[in-house]
Amino acid sequence: MMVTVIGAGSFGTAIAQVLSWNAERVRLMARRSEVVENINRMRENSAYHPGVKLRDNIEATLMDGSVLEESEYVFMAVPSGNLRSIVRSMNSSLEDKKIVSCIKGIEHPGLKTMSSVIREETGSRTVFSISGPNFADELIRGMTSGITVGASTRYAREIAGLLKSPRIILDHSENVEGVEFCGILKNVYAVAMGILDGQITGENHRHSLLTLCFREMNLILNEMGYGELHDRFCGFGDFLLTSTTDKSRNRTLGLMLGKKMRLSEDSTITIESLRSIRAIRELTEGLELPVLEMVYLTMQEPENVNLYIREFQDRISRPEF
Repeated sequence: MMVTVIGAGSFGTAIAQVLSWNAERVRLMARRSEVVENINRMRENSAYHPGVKLRDNIEATLMDGSVLEESEYVFMAVPSGNLRSIVRSMNSSLEDKKIVSCIKGIEHPGLKTMSSVIREETGSRTVFSISGPNFADELIRGMTSGITVGASTRYAREIAGLLKSPRIILDHSENVEGVEFCGILKNVYAVAMGILDGQITGENHRHSLLTLCFREMNLILNEMGYGELHDRFCGFGDFLLTSTTDKSRNRTLGLMLGKKMRLSEDSTITIESLRSIRAIRELTEGLELPVLEMVYLTMQEPENVNLYIREFQDRISRPEF
């Protein structure tokens, strides 16, 4: 089987390497000709994974819908803000494809998940998602990783067949958008743990805050109808990885905010985090969410972070009973 991955960034290249063990051929689409040349000549994507050799059955091409004809499955691994325009550029070539979103993001102000955007633009009824605690640099090196497949059972078995490996642990949900939503939500709480890091007095304190973050995340999941996903790889697993590991871009963003650093408005991670926070805040209007509110206010005015942390601490110190 031929499989295509659209997006030759860090995660797209890593998932192409995973797929290459089970697919006969993997086509990896990039936007820049120098990336295509680097992969095809040097067998590595030196911009994201220097020194990691890609398997011989991975072929890089420029983004062009006309070369999708042979592919049954297409994995989307592009920045969330660029998804709609990239799908449109493929014209009608994605209409009859089985499409798997690997993207952790939400469209704002439209409040649409990535699978919704793909369905809207392609008319495809076979759009799925994958998510989990997966740093791309570990995934591409074959380190053990857990992935949640969001698809009906029939298609989940096919996707599992493409991802299967002794070092890939899979779980499953038929709630495609719920799997995606977990990937959006955990980023907010990873930022929160970064912001609060400078206030943490010990491991008791750290894990108490982690519990409060996860509790609030569960409240939102239940409110949205996605409560069954809290113990999947896309839920607890991804939350824990992103909130506690310094390789996490969102946790690093929080650490910078906690030091009162005003962030570049052009930064991709800043743009995507702000989009996610605003979207979740709108979707959960009426719920009492002190962690989310602290993150939102700090993103707006990082110079006032100490005030917002004090207000948050005052709120959580009041007994719930």
